[in-house]
Amino acid sequence: MRVELEQQAWVLDEIGEVEWFMLFQLPESADFTRSAKGRSRILPEVTDDSEVASDWKEYVQPELETRFLDEIQLVAADLQQAEELAKKGTNGGVYRLRVPIDHTQMWYSVLNQARLILNEDHEIAQTERVLMSGDQLPTAVDEEKWLIMVQYRIYGAIQEFLLTYLMSE
Repeated sequence: MRVELEQQAWVLDEIGEVEWFMLFQLPESADFTRSAKGRSRILPEVTDDSEVASDWKEYVQPELETRFLDEIQLVAADLQQAEELAKKGTNGGVYRLRVPIDHTQMWYSVLNQARLILNEDHEIAQTERVLMSGDQLPTAVDEEKWLIMVQYRIYGAIQEFLLTYLMSE
């Protein structure tokens, strides 16, 4: 996968089939309504003060939920606009996705939500710490966890591009 910057869009190009599958999972991965742990990470309790917490849940949290879900829908709609450059079987499926510059903040937010939820549901940071410490051999991590870790890293790499080239001004 290659990331490029154009005048009106940023482009994910030469997206392979595995990368595409992981990108296509982004809206589902970022959906905090599908994960109790993820929901508590995305919309945590703000205080122990019951009155403030009640006001937060009544006045602020619904707006945040709506905003987060709207952002997920926008990203899902952008993903539907991807071009299939090569059909499955010829090169395994190769895609290109153009994202309008004005969608950058929403994409960053959805990528962030997905990474937070993936970490909560699958303990990615803990697994990486254990692997880096040498306390566990990489072969002890099952294939599903490895794929989720790759997904987590791909989302992080896209976030890094967005921060470096589009959000640092």
